[in-house]
Amino acid sequence: MKNKFILFTLIFSILSIGYLFAEKETKVVPTLSKLLDPVGNTDNKKYYKRDSKIKFKSSEILVKFKDNAGDSVKSYAVSSFNGKLLNDLGETGISQVELREGQTVEEAVAEYATHPDVEYVQPNYIYHASLAPNDPIYNQLWGMNNTGQSVITFTYLTNNPGTSNSDMRMESAWDVSTDCSNTIVAVVDSGVNYNHVDLNANMWSSASCVSDKGVSLGACSNGWDYADNDSNPMDLNGHGTHVAGTIGAKGNNGIGVAGVCWTAKIMAVRVLDQSGSGDTATIIKGINFAVRNGAKVLNLSLGGPDYDSAMRSAMANAGSKYDALFVVAAGNESNDLKSDNSYPCEYDEANILCVAALDQKFQLASFSNYDTSKKRVDIGAPGTNIRSTWAGAEATSSLAFASWQTINISGTSWGLANCPPSVLYLSISCSTALAGTSSFGYSSNTYSVLYAPIPIFSGAEAVTARMNLYLDTEAGYDGLNLYASNSSTPSVIFSSFNKVGSLSGERNGSILSNFEVPATNCAGSSTCYFGFEFVSDSTINKAGVALTLFNLITLDINDTAQYNTINGTSMATPHVAGIAALLRSFNPKFTYSDTIKAIIAGGTATSSLQNNTKYGKAANGNGAIRNLEAPTDLSVDVP
Repeated sequence: MKNKFILFTLIFSILSIGYLFAEKETKVVPTLSKLLDPVGNTDNKKYYKRDSKIKFKSSEILVKFKDNAGDSVKSYAVSSFNGKLLNDLGETGISQVELREGQTVEEAVAEYATHPDVEYVQPNYIYHASLAPNDPIYNQLWGMNNTGQSVITFTYLTNNPGTSNSDMRMESAWDVSTDCSNTIVAVVDSGVNYNHVDLNANMWSSASCVSDKGVSLGACSNGWDYADNDSNPMDLNGHGTHVAGTIGAKGNNGIGVAGVCWTAKIMAVRVLDQSGSGDTATIIKGINFAVRNGAKVLNLSLGGPDYDSAMRSAMANAGSKYDALFVVAAGNESNDLKSDNSYPCEYDEANILCVAALDQKFQLASFSNYDTSKKRVDIGAPGTNIRSTWAGAEATSSLAFASWQTINISGTSWGLANCPPSVLYLSISCSTALAGTSSFGYSSNTYSVLYAPIPIFSGAEAVTARMNLYLDTEAGYDGLNLYASNSSTPSVIFSSFNKVGSLSGERNGSILSNFEVPATNCAGSSTCYFGFEFVSDSTINKAGVALTLFNLITLDINDTAQYNTINGTSMATPHVAGIAALLRSFNPKFTYSDTIKAIIAGGTATSSLQNNTKYGKAANGNGAIRNLEAPTDLSVDVP
């Protein structure tokens, strides 16, 4: 019975799971003889072609005889199978055996395992030096391989450089597999620049796809756009392209970066607009499209503070009906989710894996949400100074506040007087607007506009306004309307078809720091006229408005090698989604539950996560891929 169990396990590992290479500690590339024959046989031409993908020696096995088996017993046993005893591997009790002519390793394992003096038998595996891609920016991807390097294009100051080996051990995982092409992974985000030279070969397509409702759409390329309701999921923001690159940028192609998956099927599902915002209905449609078209791993690097029953229901259905795994971001508010909220991270569904961000020393990133109740945030992954693909070339344009123009119709006017030159405000004073006191800062029935002609790159496909805006107005009655136009005439600028947003309400900390709105009508123009229209009614008013920073960000989308370094739990999430896709591709029979178990079991215990996450572990690609459990629905005939 014991031998049958051993035999089943070994045959299954050969025929069903594949092969596992042991992790090499040395960085020295071995000689050809050592690469092909770890135990010293240099007669390689007898057994091999020069193939780095060989799993084990095709004419040998290793046999562990029972402790009481002497040399004569071993020789007799081997000769009974017409084999040849090559070497006795010292005190291990293991013998290196050459197979008879024409016998396969699988056949030999089955035969030798039935011998009463054999404890176990296995292939003579081939070991390789750790596999590193030749992509020129790879040495900056500390999350894949941390050598204590400084990230040159850093945007997060703390712990750069980091600590050697504080990474996901991806080079050892890549010794096993670099291929995710058996699993469709959906990037549910701002879209993906599917023409990017580091992504285009790994984009998903289908000759016959269906809509979110199951209606035939014919052939689909790259994915779908639910933000604009069309078939073109091009990224006008950059965020989704960055996520996609971490998951599946083409590896070992001598270009740019390498994703967790060197070959992948990336499905771009655009549910966020160019300012990175999207609503529940749009995201649900994107989820339904992804799972109906075969996505088994969905990356959701998005979130919000409000419980959303509809979103939760869609994610639960995707798990129960389509066996889909969601890898989601913990959020970037530095909050303890024991008392604060971040969704979808906090939903209880078994098919959701929530990821916190780690820095280059595997410390919890300062911005990352966490959970001292150890119920919601599952695991950590690299999330600071992450270099990845970007949608195109970005440029920033601005105009000194002194050059902005105002038109005051009634009430309080916009002004710069008695205020630092870096602040525009609408209030009785700059200090009142910035402090947000309870003093009345603007008069009733105010109507005042502010606008500026800002030169921008004329070839931009996307223009986004980014600002720091302090707002303290009477909710629902007083507030700002925002406009963007390619026309210089105020009456045109402040027309309804140029309106890009409205803001009204109480001050809420720094919630409007780096606030973004799309300036869609400015795309393709050399000048963007951006305007603010302040309106108040005849009743109670508040402190007012202060604008401390304003830029227009243009994005020139192209297929060249554009890259960016950014931070966030959004960047940690695709590291884990990539591992999930790698595991499910390695064995497509794995369920989302199998995949989560392997990721957690294979994780690295990390001190900064012990009291802040459910499992206290950081994602480890090597540990995960070596913790795969055999599916239970397979059978093997045992002689």
